[in-house]
Amino acid sequence: MRYTNGGLVLLLVCSAVVLASCGKKDQSSSKKPDSQVVAIVNGDEITIHQVNNQMAQMGQLDKSQAKLASKQVLAALVEQQLLKQQALNAKLDIDPRVQQAIESSKDQFLAQAYLEQLMQKAPKPSSSEIDAFYKEHPELFENRRIYRLQELVVDVSKDKSAEAETNLKELKDINQIVKWIKDNNYVFTVNSNVKAAEQLPTTLLKKLQVLKDGEVLQVPTGNTLNVIQIAASQTSPITRTKATPIIEQYFLNLNKKSLAKKEMLALNEKAKIEFSGAFADMKKSDLEKPDSTKEAVGSQPVAEVKAEAKPSQKNAKPDTGSSAIDKGLSGL
Repeated sequence: MRYTNGGLVLLLVCSAVVLASCGKKDQSSSKKPDSQVVAIVNGDEITIHQVNNQMAQMGQLDKSQAKLASKQVLAALVEQQLLKQQALNAKLDIDPRVQQAIESSKDQFLAQAYLEQLMQKAPKPSSSEIDAFYKEHPELFENRRIYRLQELVVDVSKDKSAEAETNLKELKDINQIVKWIKDNNYVFTVNSNVKAAEQLPTTLLKKLQVLKDGEVLQVPTGNTLNVIQIAASQTSPITRTKATPIIEQYFLNLNKKSLAKKEMLALNEKAKIEFSGAFADMKKSDLEKPDSTKEAVGSQPVAEVKAEAKPSQKNAKPDTGSSAIDKGLSGL
């Protein structure tokens, strides 16, 4: 979602003013124990619960990371409190635009809270399901590799796509391929990447796993032809024990997504929904694939494993939008 400068300021102000109502309630209640208060900003208190609530959204952190992160969270809360105070001084809490944004935010928070409560019922995978998944995907676990890839993204028109693909298939050396592309006046971009197996698109990974270092693969993608060479690779397997939480999370995400989708379909079916105005032509059937569950569920990779230290890549150019190796793995 993109914001203009004015929209971003409004968003920040709205967030601050939303907290203002909470702040007013806090002031009317009894004073909090000193052990809960971690900062006082112009008389307004910030509690450890506010810090912990933000920290909970960061996932697992080690002791040193948690200490640093907690300080950063508190600093952000202090800044937010200062903004809120200024917003109240400027009477922005009674600005119609702000009030409308606050109401919209409340709706989003309530919808999110319901989905999160619902998703707690999602079942975890059984041990047999985890075993089967582990054995079915050796490219992600037992035979997992970390690839250093060189990619040539060649611009080709539809009428020349077949010709370029046929000619380049006969060339196995990357230098010969580059020479042919230049000799035939094709425009191309060079990308250099280090990718772990789980960071690659599924279809591409299945093709790469059977190749050896130095070998080349062609991937047609619309108006481009992507020539990918495995410059080097190293084996980095993941044991069944280490893979267990990764696979569990993958199945849990799938189950959450399925649960949320079923709930939305059921709610749509029961509800009386009428469309009017500019959307009078819409029907309930248009809601059969709701997008409201996307952000709540997320689409985490199957194996969110951090790759080992990446070798330096001198002269590596940034990826382009048409790169075939920069899309990541969102599910099998």
